[in-house]
Amino acid sequence: MISNLLTAGYQYPDGHSVDFYGVEVVQFYVQRFLLYFSDYAIHIRVLYGMILLCILTLIVLFVLFFLKIRRNNRDRRAFEAARADLYDGFYHVLTSDTMSNYEDVEIACNATLDNIKKKYRPETLSRLISEICMDLSRELPNIPNAEALCALTDVKAYYERNLATGHLVLQTLQNVVNMHICVSEGLLAVYINHYNDNVRQMARMCHVISSQADPYHYFISDLENEHGVWRLMMLHRLFAWLWANDRQMPQFLILTENIENEESVRFLIEEVAYWGSEREKAELHTLFLSPNYTYRTAALHAVALLRDASQEQAALDSYDQQPESVRQEVLRVLAAINSGKHVDFFVHAYRTSSSKETREVALACLYSYGSAGRYAFEELRGEVLESKTDRVLLDQIDAMAIINQMRML
Repeated sequence: MISNLLTAGYQYPDGHSVDFYGVEVVQFYVQRFLLYFSDYAIHIRVLYGMILLCILTLIVLFVLFFLKIRRNNRDRRAFEAARADLYDGFYHVLTSDTMSNYEDVEIACNATLDNIKKKYRPETLSRLISEICMDLSRELPNIPNAEALCALTDVKAYYERNLATGHLVLQTLQNVVNMHICVSEGLLAVYINHYNDNVRQMARMCHVISSQADPYHYFISDLENEHGVWRLMMLHRLFAWLWANDRQMPQFLILTENIENEESVRFLIEEVAYWGSEREKAELHTLFLSPNYTYRTAALHAVALLRDASQEQAALDSYDQQPESVRQEVLRVLAAINSGKHVDFFVHAYRTSSSKETREVALACLYSYGSAGRYAFEELRGEVLESKTDRVLLDQIDAMAIINQMRML
């Protein structure tokens, strides 16, 4: 059968014949195909050629599509099997208070590491560990055994190989950042100044994790770029990991002096409330009268998060010098600290403000300001019986507070 496919023959009228072998067979059929269309006009031949090319392209695409489906199904089945066999064991290792070794992993998974690595590819184990770490990151600021588990299962070696070969670079960098794995700075050097914004910024986050000598070398220039909400959330998680591992923290307020991007400065000021030093937290009031209103709002928001009573008076003193949008933040600061001293101030803000939003914020703060604030709120309700607009506003505040209390049940 194979010999018949690789040979062909042609018989002349006088009885002589010629046999073709190998490549000559292909050349023979190509020549016959060209001769068959040689009598057609050029545009007909071009159309036939385009149709044939489209058919061949569709066949190739169909084969590739079929192989892609098979590969995806194979990867899905492998991941589901790994999830069923190893999820509980990996979860136990990742949440352990002590640094795990290979014996702990084998006991938790009820299987030897050699069998685990033989049965599942590093890509599958990487996906499983990453999923567990993302679930745990909602509850824990630090997962200390993530790097140890990745090293024992050869997932870390898989990441380093990807970075060395340029394979799945962005996905690899995202996994390294999400799991806070230290990798060689030499592998990151290629991507630190990469032309792709996402790759470059992920690589610089990895540099913060991996570098002990100068982790924030590229940090300032990176913050000058525009950031989406997701990237700011990743930076917040990164700071949480640095703080939990007693790593060198950035000096947030000093960084703000060298950055022109307003959103980045706002983010850094608010991060002081979470990870700033005690000195930085105590200096937030110096920004209450900053020339930039965005920075004022961020500083007030940070003080509200801290509930710092020592800066309450500074916020109160700045109220008259603030625009309406920032005045609302001052009211929220006083409500968050909840010292009980400023019931009359909330009432005054409600009665004197020309902004509906500021009056609404003042009433909401008064309502949540302890029993004295609630009593003053009810007194105001009695005073505005003849004003339909004010009565509706107070009723809305009351209704929303009741709904929020029901949600907490």
